[in-house]
Amino acid sequence: MNAREPPRPIAVGPGDDGRLVPPGWLDQASVTRTLLAINVAVFVVQAAGSARRGLFAGFDTSQLLRLGASYPLATIGENRWETLITACFLHGGLLHLGFNMLALWQAGPLVERAVGSARMAPMYLVSGACGNLLSVASGWLKRTGAPTVGASGAILGVVAAALVIGWRVQGWRGPLTQAMARWIGFVIVFGLLSGGVIDNWAHVGGAIAGAVIASTWRLGYRYSVRATRAILGACLAVLVLCVGIVAWHDSTDRFAAMGVIERFDFAREALEEGRCRDAHEGLLAVERLRPKMVQVPSLRAQMDKICGAFGQ
Repeated sequence: MNAREPPRPIAVGPGDDGRLVPPGWLDQASVTRTLLAINVAVFVVQAAGSARRGLFAGFDTSQLLRLGASYPLATIGENRWETLITACFLHGGLLHLGFNMLALWQAGPLVERAVGSARMAPMYLVSGACGNLLSVASGWLKRTGAPTVGASGAILGVVAAALVIGWRVQGWRGPLTQAMARWIGFVIVFGLLSGGVIDNWAHVGGAIAGAVIASTWRLGYRYSVRATRAILGACLAVLVLCVGIVAWHDSTDRFAAMGVIERFDFAREALEEGRCRDAHEGLLAVERLRPKMVQVPSLRAQMDKICGAFGQ
């Protein structure tokens, strides 16, 4: 290889006709097809369980939390780390889902076709989790209560990985590299201009994770069929485990689908009605999320006066 040539770790096969998504390309991307199917299936579950039937208007926060949205105060305050994964498969509305699935349909086969399913699957999950983690960190520092949902962090990881692939195969001026760079730039700028409506932290975190992971992929290496099956099985097991933990919390913690305000209101109403044990548990649930919430000391003092120090 000439020293001036860009590294070529991946062979992009013939017959693409210069198009980013040739006909039938999704047929060669089993992980991408599966991810598309899971996201759509989860959205159907969301829509079926929504009292508002708000496909465009969005879903209730309590429903999103029940299904595994990543709520910054709970993710850190209650160690709900499994939601970093489950939140990647939830969406706030039909347009949110449609945009993300279109992006995944376009970018997913680019990466999976080039590097294989065994690299695509863990990269997608890790990118999504890292994006949500950065979003959660931002929310925790701001003490905000907005839940994080959406596949965009994971998808930005896929796009960033495609950018790295393009750079290593075509160089910085290659069409794939330029297309992915423009894509990432558009999403980031659009997020900045949204006035906080779009979770840009998840986008940035996912893109960084995807780029870093793709930069570590070894030149020309392909996993064996057996290794591929093992890796895909492990990814599936992680996803199932995270879903199981969410379901367990839903069945054992009555505050799992409540934000900090809902928990505080529950405790206050319970105290007004003389339900001391409920008030005590509700206040503890608030303190797990925001121990320094300004209303907590006042309600705690009222509860100690009415119910006693232990809320009996």
